[in-house]
Amino acid sequence: MKRQFILVLFLFVSIFFCFMFQKNLIEKREIFLKENYAGYILPSKITGPASLEFSGIVADFLFLKITTFFGSEFNQNEPIDNKYAQFLYESMNILTDLDPWFWDAYLMADMILTWDFGKIDLANKLLLKAMAHRKEDFKVPYYIGFNYFYFLKDNLNGARYLMQAARLPKAPGYLSSLATRLSMYQNQYRPAIMFLNDIIKSTQNPELRKQFEIRLKTLMIMDRLEKKVHEFKKRFGTFPDRLSDLTDKGLVKLIPDDPYGGKFILLENKRVYTTSKMIYK
Repeated sequence: MKRQFILVLFLFVSIFFCFMFQKNLIEKREIFLKENYAGYILPSKITGPASLEFSGIVADFLFLKITTFFGSEFNQNEPIDNKYAQFLYESMNILTDLDPWFWDAYLMADMILTWDFGKIDLANKLLLKAMAHRKEDFKVPYYIGFNYFYFLKDNLNGARYLMQAARLPKAPGYLSSLATRLSMYQNQYRPAIMFLNDIIKSTQNPELRKQFEIRLKTLMIMDRLEKKVHEFKKRFGTFPDRLSDLTDKGLVKLIPDDPYGGKFILLENKRVYTTSKMIYK
């Protein structure tokens, strides 16, 4: 009886340690996959020949993996690690080597590289690649033009690319005058609001669309508050010292919450901004 008890106890302890070992192994595997997801990218010199005549299908598969990965990062509502910027660029570069006309890949890379990573040079590099293949697509020079206007504050190159976009087939009629309008709105939030409205209409990925809508909402709040700051100046002859002055004088009922968890503030140059920098806190 004692021997049977020892045998059962030994079996129980063995099963317990096997379970704990397997659990620890699974946890370490998940950590390894997360930390090394962006650590290895198969070059297009290998991917291209290996995909044979199925390069389009391989490109679709890679795009799905990349959007799934970044979608999970966005869902955590935390800043995305900057180490993924180069991974995104190189992945999309390889993907568009397989399918140089893959617009969704160029668009996703542009949106994340510019707004989330501030890598305007990498975004424009991919868009210039798109221009070499999508020569009749007005959207490509349109987005390059916006990047120059809004992110780089380069009106000359911004206007040049927008005029190039205006001359392409199916370009909206307003593009020919958009360069002038954007110049008028320099250092204001209106260009970004117009741009994001266009982007949201054409974005199919629900996670990306959700992020763009949150960003649009934040920009619209800052734009409204900035208008109230100028109304304050017009009515009282001086700019407010802080945003709370707007509520004290009855220009707004309250200062809205920042969707990213920060706080809207009035900078020294009297621009409205947010402490979150439009990154989740």
